[in-house]
Amino acid sequence: MAKTRINDEVLVVIPARYGSQRFPGKVLAPLAGKPVLQWCWEAAVRARLGRVIIATEHGKVLDFARSIGAEAVMTSPRCQSGTDRVYEASRGIKARYVVNFQGDEPFMLPSTLVKAFRKLKASPACAIGTACSRLRDRKDIENPNCVKLAMNAAGRALYFSRCPIPFHHPLSDLKDYPYYKHCGFYIYRREALERFVKLKPSPLERLERLEQLRALENGMRIAVAEVPALGPAIDVPEDLGTAAVFLRKRTA
Repeated sequence: MAKTRINDEVLVVIPARYGSQRFPGKVLAPLAGKPVLQWCWEAAVRARLGRVIIATEHGKVLDFARSIGAEAVMTSPRCQSGTDRVYEASRGIKARYVVNFQGDEPFMLPSTLVKAFRKLKASPACAIGTACSRLRDRKDIENPNCVKLAMNAAGRALYFSRCPIPFHHPLSDLKDYPYYKHCGFYIYRREALERFVKLKPSPLERLERLEQLRALENGMRIAVAEVPALGPAIDVPEDLGTAAVFLRKRTA
């Protein structure tokens, strides 16, 4: 793996929880001949941001990760979130930036990770970086598993929600204002990650089940890079079929 490292200041951690509540074992679910997790790991390696580690709570995931040559570590099953798992895996590793690349985003583009990293580096007032893409399908806009966000003109997140935001009032003169989908990853400055994991889950986070709201509620700014649309994330078993259709269209 050493030859893939081009930046020692960045650590990429892929939290790969086997015991997912909505879809147990989803990180090892097959998608076009290889598990979802392998798609994620390969994208992280191709981004060449830095060292890549898979962090899991289950021996099956650990064994699989090592079978494909990935660096992997076992983390506590008591981790309450992916970010807690990322933090545990990153302790003792010197890196100014820590990427939380969630293990259910098989169609993540390496260029998306790179653009978000550059956006955060260019935004000194922000503690966290991420990305978004425009939504065009009404089904996605209405889907609570598709997280939406609102941001200001500088690309700083104002709010994240499972509901369609911002609301488009029928009397508004902004008829074509877009909806944006949140791309499911975060890039933390090291000190921001250490602060975040010490914060208690916030009310909005608990309501929406979105941990990034904990950061916003505690005054942590999030820089957002706009990128081309990604393929579907794997949240529930039905998403595997959607992902397979996406792949067939992409290769047609």
